[in-house]
Amino acid sequence: MSGNLIWNGTKNSFSKLLLSQESSHDQSYISAAKFINEWRSGKESFAQNTSGSTGKPKTIYISRSQMIASAKRTAKALNLDKNISALLCINPEFIGGKMMLVRAMEFEWDLTLVPPSSNPEEHLEDDAKFSFAALVPLQLERMLATEKGRKQLNSIETIIVGGAPISRQLDEDIQSLSAQVFSTYGMTETVSHIALRAMNGANKSDFFTVLDGISVEIDERDCLRIRADVTLNEWIQTNDVMELKGSEFKWLGRADFVINSGGIKIHLDQLENQLEQLLDTEVILLKKSHQQLGETYVAAIVNKHNRTIEELKSAIDSSLEKYHKPNALFLIDILPRTASGKIDRLALSEQLKIE
Repeated sequence: MSGNLIWNGTKNSFSKLLLSQESSHDQSYISAAKFINEWRSGKESFAQNTSGSTGKPKTIYISRSQMIASAKRTAKALNLDKNISALLCINPEFIGGKMMLVRAMEFEWDLTLVPPSSNPEEHLEDDAKFSFAALVPLQLERMLATEKGRKQLNSIETIIVGGAPISRQLDEDIQSLSAQVFSTYGMTETVSHIALRAMNGANKSDFFTVLDGISVEIDERDCLRIRADVTLNEWIQTNDVMELKGSEFKWLGRADFVINSGGIKIHLDQLENQLEQLLDTEVILLKKSHQQLGETYVAAIVNKHNRTIEELKSAIDSSLEKYHKPNALFLIDILPRTASGKIDRLALSEQLKIE
């Protein structure tokens, strides 16, 4: 095993140097060093916390063989050869970051590690170039907002983006990039992604393509089930409603993100997208109990255009059917996020005192 970890311009060989875990280093370096040392020691099982975006995080255990299988599958799907240069700008504590380290060690990459932040361009040299990088949507959004960031993105050959939903606006902005961008579908329980969707270029699609060796099916609720070596050949049940066509699927929403309001079913995932397009800003919908209707929802709207609640209410009322309108509107400046970059809906509910 060779390859190198590059930190602050210094190249450290994975195979020859026992990386320091000194407290004087950045936390991302300490986390990466700890995992690299464990991997090099031959450790067979790794504890990993789930993200906790919709519920309490939990700890699961992932085997070395599962991680290697996932790494090989990604390298094959994206034609990632040995000895390439890659960028790790997401948190090494989470499965996406750990899998970048595994890929780099197994395929002998030069992996540049920078502190995870909402805008990686702050930590990159102007002339930095990479073959491969993994980002979360917020990072991609922030980099696309500046000339320097767009230049840096276009200096990367292949970008995967995952960990959180991609907004309509971000999807549109990605079309301006010459770099190949793929949306990923997966979770901690599947050891990173099990399917990819081309977001730009000639192969752009609304459907994810399942990677080789992954079995998928849908249950009676049209929710996806997954089985492969990365799941130890056990079925993993999701709450993601899918349109499945052979080895391709389209994400339609979450089964647990549907409310029954006075007998009317409302798919909040789809309604979020509709309202984001209408209002040209981020919108998060939260379930709320209702004495007469049983369930309803409220809308938290990012105050992008300095509009008043009354202006927003008027725009929504003129566009939605009567029984699909929110129970209340909230204007917010910043959406709370988990450490992995996902919207923290529980924290937002607590912030807005939604019950």
